[in-house]
Amino acid sequence: MSDTQIAIVGGGLSGSLAAVVLARAGYGVTLIDRYPVYPKEFRVEKIAGEQVDLFRRLGLLDALAAVATPFNDIVNARAGRILDRTRSEHYGILYDDLVGLVRAQLPPSVEFVCDRVVDLQTGRDKQTIALKDRSITAHLVVLATGMGDALRPKLGIRRRTIAEKQSISFGFSLAPRPGHTFDFDALTYYGDDVSNRIDYLSIFPIGGIKRANLFTFLDHTDPWIRDLRRDPSETLLKAMPGLGKFLDGFEIVEKVQNWTMDLSVAENVEQDGVVLIGDAFQTSCPAAGTGVTRLLTDVDRLCNGYLPRWFETPGMGKEKIAQYYLDPAKRAVDARSLGLAEYRRSLTIDPGLRWSLHRRQHFARRRLVGLIDRLSPRLTAQLRAYRPRRAG
Repeated sequence: MSDTQIAIVGGGLSGSLAAVVLARAGYGVTLIDRYPVYPKEFRVEKIAGEQVDLFRRLGLLDALAAVATPFNDIVNARAGRILDRTRSEHYGILYDDLVGLVRAQLPPSVEFVCDRVVDLQTGRDKQTIALKDRSITAHLVVLATGMGDALRPKLGIRRRTIAEKQSISFGFSLAPRPGHTFDFDALTYYGDDVSNRIDYLSIFPIGGIKRANLFTFLDHTDPWIRDLRRDPSETLLKAMPGLGKFLDGFEIVEKVQNWTMDLSVAENVEQDGVVLIGDAFQTSCPAAGTGVTRLLTDVDRLCNGYLPRWFETPGMGKEKIAQYYLDPAKRAVDARSLGLAEYRRSLTIDPGLRWSLHRRQHFARRRLVGLIDRLSPRLTAQLRAYRPRRAG
């Protein structure tokens, strides 16, 4: 006999989401994490686009909307000029608050174990999770451990690095100086010189502050990083001179945080009794904005698409587990995530003729759409919705 049907190792966003969805569906769930309250961590701070639809599909959008800060008008600019505006549903929320609100939705039936997993033994019929103070057995283990590699090697699961230190992201909060105001709800400001390796700066509201996320493809040894930490305002304005037209008098009100991301994917994952979701399976480039989409898709396809069928018959052999990794929707999102990571990097820093021309055309097209939008919003909506047919 097992202690639980499904043991989820890792109580960050992906693990907590999976626990909520599965427990609501009536499964016996044990969620294991080292932290009773998730610590502050610079990760996801904005939910938008198809992520909103996925939160709705998973039954958690109302909870998100009740806690997060909504906004739907984003000014997009480059080189001191407005390109266009984005008008869509967005929510700003700090990562630890996001995890906290998801954990608050856990049904009483979920056993939350605050402990560290020291070993994991898997098989077709029973999985044994060894903790510091006890052991738990389960029919299935879901690994939602992010980029931590302590358990995967024990199972023979390897992590293949696609791009080491692919990007560096920075997070900080800012406010207008006395006598100044911000004339926007949210702003996305793009870098205009390949030499500074800045993709874009995203500024948006969270509660009563403006939160800033800066996405770059800097080398981790670049002295610019040190300058940014020492004097964020001066360093930003020097790197992006036109930014001052939109941030007329501001100050950084919080220490600059940063996150260096490796792009990697797990291999040899078709194992009896264990399945990986979120960053435990594949990491994403923060600038591409696909990480949350990927983990929400993983949770949706695993919990709503495959687990109901797997539990119809005994055992959790790797032939069942393989179905999830071969899921067309999951594979498409994973591939698109890697493709966008490569695209954002090349668009930002590649000095070659091909990318220089593409960069010029890309932003010229956006300026044209922005101009049309100011003259005729209805025509802009039609242009954005238009998708040319492929030949043949």
